[in-house]
Amino acid sequence: MKGEDNATHSIRRRTYLGIAASAGLAGLAGCSSGTTASAARAPPKVPKGALKAGGWEYIGGHSLDPAFERSVGPASVSAAFETVVYEDMGLSETLKEKTLGQAEGQFSLFFATRVTLDPGLSNLPETVRGTVVDLVEKHARKHYETQLSDVGVTDIEQTDTRSTTVDTGDSARVTDYGATISFDTITFPFTDEKEFTIEGQEFDVSGMLAVWEHDGTILVAGGAHPGENIELSVTKEPTEAIEVSVDIDLGLTPDAYRDELRSLVKGVE
Repeated sequence: MKGEDNATHSIRRRTYLGIAASAGLAGLAGCSSGTTASAARAPPKVPKGALKAGGWEYIGGHSLDPAFERSVGPASVSAAFETVVYEDMGLSETLKEKTLGQAEGQFSLFFATRVTLDPGLSNLPETVRGTVVDLVEKHARKHYETQLSDVGVTDIEQTDTRSTTVDTGDSARVTDYGATISFDTITFPFTDEKEFTIEGQEFDVSGMLAVWEHDGTILVAGGAHPGENIELSVTKEPTEAIEVSVDIDLGLTPDAYRDELRSLVKGVE
């Protein structure tokens, strides 16, 4: 089919959220050493009931052990990471169906990472503990932004920083993000000789990243989702006698996606 290469490229671009989220905190591995964190390592606990009810499915996870070793004040600290990633499969299937298979990819992602330290966070002096948490948060933000940029997301900016209380009662520091992504031109066959082309557009992306201490470890959780509904009205004249109009409204609900992501993040422990 003519135009298939354009459509395939466009679909690849739509997987940006999965790439960004599943990368987790790999950027911290740049300071790797031969030391392995001796504390018990385990993936974070996620709100599986809410994930199942919302149509989310586990799509993978990864470990970094050791991830880094740093001298912080009088202490030498090493860390190990365990990350899990979930996709809103219900949303992906709905959008694929609505667009006749064109919008095939990952649109809403949620991830959670447990950072296990050696010595344990609770065993570090108070001043050192705060510095370590700040270090993890700084690198988490940087890598999150880099991964988005690497897959074509542009105009990435931190739109807000705030504190929130998670379900365990701990206080988390949250960074909210806004960005845009360009969707490539999509071409549909109209007749054997004619095509119907929808030019590329830019759409908003929203995301968040939260960092907090819990039970002697550091938790990092967040994700990304569509930041606006996609509505287009396209009119073409394939011949002098024919005018074709296509109205596209995917019915996306960014506010609902944001609230759901925040709820999932708060449920991590």
